Amino acid sequence: MGIIKAVNLIFDYIRHDEEKDQDEVNHALRGVDLDIAEGSFVAILGHNGSGKSTFAKLMNGLLLPSEGTVYISDMRTSDESHLWDIRRTAGMVFQNPDNQIIGNVVEEDVGFGPENMGVPTEEIWERVDRSLEAVGMTAYRLQSPNKLSGGQKQRVAIAGVMAMKPQCIVLDEPTAMLDPNGRREVIRTVHELNRQEGITVLLITHYMEEVIDADRVVVMDGGHVVMDGTPKEIFSRVKELKRYRLDVPQVTELADELKEAGMELPDGILTTEELVKRLTPVLKGNAEEGGASRTRRDHVD
Repeated sequence: MGIIKAVNLIFDYIRHDEEKDQDEVNHALRGVDLDIAEGSFVAILGHNGSGKSTFAKLMNGLLLPSEGTVYISDMRTSDESHLWDIRRTAGMVFQNPDNQIIGNVVEEDVGFGPENMGVPTEEIWERVDRSLEAVGMTAYRLQSPNKLSGGQKQRVAIAGVMAMKPQCIVLDEPTAMLDPNGRREVIRTVHELNRQEGITVLLITHYMEEVIDADRVVVMDGGHVVMDGTPKEIFSRVKELKRYRLDVPQVTELADELKEAGMELPDGILTTEELVKRLTPVLKGNAEEGGASRTRRDHVD
């Protein structure tokens, strides 16, 4: 079993309508089964209302399943006796860093979590140093978070989670409120933590360009898992993704259109560099064929 496992996971939002004196039930998740390997980088995609953010909140006990079970490192999230350990194992980073940052100074905010855990003072500062260095924010440690950009604030929020030494970080649309530069900063930081620290990453997003370097992509729709595979496998199914109201990277869509027009290209091209590499021999071959054809006509003439 992986570090995160969901078994027949069902979650319902229930709202009581006082006028009609009845409950209104919204089925957010319907029988989700997922097993996430330790040390992997898994991205979960889905349009608004697909259930992906609900799934994220179930990962460290912020929500409890209506039915089914969530295991975090073999601990059930519904077991209150393990809730503290579960939240130390799976740290959460939310959309809006302002909702997560509470310190007046960056280094104080990063040290807040370990301090609440009862970590000795000397070790707290060691963790703060290492976490800020890991996210590239050491130079800002004495600044007020209010003076930072959105991307910088989100990196401080990630450092605060890292300082608690989780085995897994769950990021619930962490770049939704950032500009393109801020998004790139945060995603680059998360990938480095995954590669260098071996931290398992579960990234909830709807930005396609953020998932092309993931180990695995899971697509959700209507509370179900509808696609599951590598980025190349997922993005080779362009028309299916569009049926689930999801975009695809522009270069992937261009490659798909060129393929439909008759060019011999593989499925699931993810980067401009890969498309150029694949197109070069095709265009070169067409140019050579065209030149040979002109030579033959000139010879006949």
